[in-house]
Amino acid sequence: MDYQDQTDLLQEEQNELGFVDPASKGLRFANYLIDQIVLVVLINIITVAWTVIAKASGGVGPQKYFSSEASTSLELDVLLVKMAVSYVITIIYYTICETAMSGRTVGKLSTGTIAITQDGTPFTFKHALVRSLCRAIPFEAFSALGYMPWHDSLSKTAVVKKTW
Repeated sequence: MDYQDQTDLLQEEQNELGFVDPASKGLRFANYLIDQIVLVVLINIITVAWTVIAKASGGVGPQKYFSSEASTSLELDVLLVKMAVSYVITIIYYTICETAMSGRTVGKLSTGTIAITQDGTPFTFKHALVRSLCRAIPFEAFSALGYMPWHDSLSKTAVVKKTW
């Protein structure tokens, strides 16, 4: 088999396997920024709903945790509630979006990218959940500076340009 035949064979294999182009770090950062904006909007909507419910029922409203006085407070319960709410909303957002939209979030839709499995199997709820839970690992965001972020490597997924 000569060199040209090998090259043609390799090209055929790539076409058959549906070669994908990994998303650049710039696209992934754009995904992150857009998704962060969506998360801020969601947190504000949830805060308003929580305030309405708390006033109607006489319960503790979000002001205790999210007011300007609370933002400078170093009380442990205030800090823990802020962190917990942030992580829970983030996990729910990414899990629901990536499950419902087959590996996509608002950020990925905007940039034309998609999360896929590394082995070519269909993207499932399990993949979305593992990706989302990995985002709660401290300093996980810094793993994106390397070859592959932990939420990709641990869930055996990758973010690629959507060309189909």
